[in-house]
Formats: sequence, structure tokens, C-alpha cells
Amino acid sequence: MFSPPKTSTTRFIDDRIVAAMRLMLATSALLIIYLDPLERGRSVASTYTLLGLYILYGTVLYILTLRHSPFLARINTLAHWVDVGWYAALLALGHSTSSIFFFFFFPILVAAFRWGFFSGLWVAVASAVLATSVILVSAASATDFQLNRFLLYPIYLLVLGYMLAYRGGFELTLKQRLALLKEVTRLSNPRFGVDQTIGSIMARLQAFYKADGCLLVTGDPSLDQYRLRRADSRQPEAGAHAEPLPAAVAKRLLALPDNLAVVYHGKPRAWWRPPLGVSDDACDLTSGTHRTVGREVSEALAATLGVEAFVTVPFPYAGEAIGRLYLTAQRPGGFRDVELDFLLQVVEHVTPMIDNVRLVDRLASSAAEEERQRIARDLHDSVIQPYIGLQMGLVATHQKLASGGEVSGELAQLIEMTNVEIADLRGYVRGLKARDGGEDSLLPAVRRFARKFAEATRIDVDVEAKGDLRVNDRLAAEAFQIVAEGLSNVRRHTGASRVTVGLLRQNGHLILRIENEGSGESVPAPFTPRSITERAAALGGRAHVERRADGGSAVVVNIPL
Repeated sequence: MFSPPKTSTTRFIDDRIVAAMRLMLATSALLIIYLDPLERGRSVASTYTLLGLYILYGTVLYILTLRHSPFLARINTLAHWVDVGWYAALLALGHSTSSIFFFFFFPILVAAFRWGFFSGLWVAVASAVLATSVILVSAASATDFQLNRFLLYPIYLLVLGYMLAYRGGFELTLKQRLALLKEVTRLSNPRFGVDQTIGSIMARLQAFYKADGCLLVTGDPSLDQYRLRRADSRQPEAGAHAEPLPAAVAKRLLALPDNLAVVYHGKPRAWWRPPLGVSDDACDLTSGTHRTVGREVSEALAATLGVEAFVTVPFPYAGEAIGRLYLTAQRPGGFRDVELDFLLQVVEHVTPMIDNVRLVDRLASSAAEEERQRIARDLHDSVIQPYIGLQMGLVATHQKLASGGEVSGELAQLIEMTNVEIADLRGYVRGLKARDGGEDSLLPAVRRFARKFAEATRIDVDVEAKGDLRVNDRLAAEAFQIVAEGLSNVRRHTGASRVTVGLLRQNGHLILRIENEGSGESVPAPFTPRSITERAAALGGRAHVERRADGGSAVVVNIPL
């Protein structure tokens, strides 16, 4: 089973407690036999000597824990077995079933809470066998041998040892499960993306359960499209990549009902067979109860996967209609029934996080797309338009030059316009890096642009403002671009010689009005300013065009504040 690394602080605190308790046991035993001496004999000196050596051993281990020695990790793998040897030797020197040196529960506790259930159980069995053998060998020379205690000692060790091993293993399993949940939570980082997040979670599950493989099958039956993600011990991160899965195979792997989770232990042994047609264990997610399913279904799934055992749970996947997660093993009995419940908890824990990652990813993509569209509109409205004015000025200057006229004044004006536009371009670049135009930048920017527009196009522009026009820098930038695009549309699509730009803040709304008078020519065809409409919609507002009686028009934009 996967064992998460402990932090150095937690590890050394646990080791220090164990070392302190070992030293306290040895010191207490020495103090007790000093206050109540053993019967005189050849074993007395040996007992004192052995206890002294054990106290020295315990002291060395305690000092190593205080110094955070790197050798302690290797020592701890055998420390509980060494303790069993010490206690067996002390028990042998007691020559009695009433010996006080019956400390075997200490190494059982240490093995169970440090290394898990099976380690604690093996220490309990070894302690029972060793203690029974030692007492039996020394029974011939013992003067107070008690058969009832001799029979009860191994029973105590096996029964209580099993309970201690189970309790220690259960607590260790809980810590490992909490560590796994914490780790998969940390893995759900929007920076990694959905595919990388799913792949990392599959790798952690495969390592935690010591499974030979982890598979995630998803698909949409209505489209008959299915995908497979696979991670194993050789390629644990391969789950980040989805590959197409044939519909026939996918339907077999998704044959179980969407509300059913199943553990399949493999084909039964010859000496034990379950009732005909019954599988190992299944959990109905709708009712929350455990029940059985047809074994033939599980065996067919195992054959499709090419494994001996598996555990599978439904995997809700927002991007697909259905999904199912498999953990597989090439050995029978690779999974326990209790692991099904925890796997369901893990899936229930990670699916909302994956959905959040997907949502953030979509929001980031939408924001990036919106920003690209905004930059494209800005380039169209504020960067390209001045060059059109320069082009018109150059054409007029060229025509005047061809007719022999004086062009020095026109050239000076074009040079001035070029300098102004270069300054504006630099300001635009600075605005892309940091938007801090201030809350009162809208009206001055509109008036400056209107003045330059009038000089370049010979179209008079009047700017009328009412109300408090202080708005945030983002809204000011967007409103400015709307005005710039509106004036550009007047120049391109009408023959008007006069334009009025109105800015009004009223009842929690910013109202922009770009109105041109009629030119006396035929009424132009209806026109919808697409760029202005898109900008207004992005700000939560709306835009519409009003027609004037003299053939002119007015673009009105209403933006909520």
C-alpha cells in the first residue's frame, strides 16, 4: 500500500516518543527488581547486566532521535524485532511463568502503528511463539511453573496482539488516506489543465493501491465516441493523454449500471466457491447499500481488461455523458472490499475539483479570446484609422504637387500628424502594459481625438458632455474606442461635414451619442456598426442607430455602470 512521506518534524516526534517509552520500560524494570530483588541465583547478575545493556541500547536510540540522525530510518525498520529479542532473553533469565519481563506488547504496538497491520500481526505471532518456547524450555528448572499462565500467555499475545495490530494498521491507513486526499487536492491546480490533473490523480491512485494499472473510460453514446486514459507502473503519468477507444470495447467496459461500483477478486479457489452467479462485492450508489451482481458480468470485464482482479467505480465527467474508473491487478484478490468505499470517496472528492479546473480553464480561454478581440478592435479603431487619414493627406499633397502647387504647408501638417500618431501608438503600447489612465481620462481623451480627427478629415466635431463622467480606466478605454469607431464610420460611410459627440451620465448609465447631420444627398442604406455593437455587448450594454429627418443618423450606446 502507498505510504506517503511524513514530514521530518512529525517523524522525529514519533520516534522520540517510542525511544522514550523504551527507555522508561527498561529503567522501570531495573528499578522494580532493585526494590524487590529477585531470588538469589546465577541469573540475578545476568539479569542486571542484560537490563543495563538494554538501558544503554535505549539511551543510544533516544540520543539518535534528539540529534535527528539519518541512520534512524534504517534502524527503525528492525527496532521492534530487536526489542522482541531483548524481551525473550529477559524472559528466559526469569525461569518462571510469573516473570515481570513480559513486555511483548510494546514491539507489537510499535510495529503496528509504524508499519501497519501485517507487520504488527507478524510481531504478535513471533512473540507468542518465542515466549511459549522460552517458557517451555526453562520450565524444567523453574520452581513455580504455573500451567494456567503458560497457556494463557500465547492466547493473550495472539488475541490482544491482533487487536493492537488491527488498530495500528487502521490508524496508519487513515493517515495514508488523508495524505492521498490532501495530495490530490494539491494536484488540482488550474495552471496544469484538466488533462494533466486527471493524469496525476490516476497516477496517485495507481500507486496508493499498488495496482498494476489505472484506466479511465469516458464517452458519449449518442455520438458513439469514446476515449481511454491509461496509467500503469511503467508509465504512471500516461493518464494525461486520452486516446480513441473502439465503441465495441468501450460498451463492454461501460456495461455496468452508472450507479454501481464493483470489486472483483478474481476466479474463486477450488476449495471455496461463492453461490452460483454471485460476484464478490458491489455498492449501489443510489441506495447506499452493498449487494451482489452477476459473476459472469465481472468475469467478462476481467477478460476484456486482461486482468485477474479489478475495482471499478463510476466517474462523473462533465465533458462526457458517462465515465468509469478501473484499478486493475494481475493477481487474484488484489483489492479488498473496504477499499471500494474509500475509492468512491476519492472520486466524489476529485470530480468537483476537476470541474472547477475545467471551468477556470474555459474562463481563461474565454478571457484570452475576449482580449484578442479587444486588441483587434483597438488596432482597427485607433491604430489603422490615423493611417487612413495620413493616406488621404498624402494623396491630396501628391495631386497638388502634380499640378505645380505649393505643398510645404501640407507636408508640415502631415509631419505633425505623424508625430502625434507615433506618440499615440506609444501611449497605446503603454496602456497594454498597465491600465491606469485614471477615472477622469475619458472626456480629455475624446476631445483630443476629436481635434485631431477634425484636422485630418476637415470634418467639424463638437463634443458635448453632461454629468459626472468619471469612470474606471477599463470602461473609459472602451468608451473612447466606441467614439473613435463612430467618428471613423461617419467619415467612411457618409458625406457629413459636421458631427456631434455627446457624453452623458444619467441614472446609473453612460450614454454615448455620435450624431452626424445629413449631407443633402440620397439617404444611405441602413447600417449596423458591428464593432460598436460588439463592444457595447461586452460591457453589458446595447447600441442602436437612429435616423434623422435630414438624412443624417445617430449611433446611441447605453452602458450600465
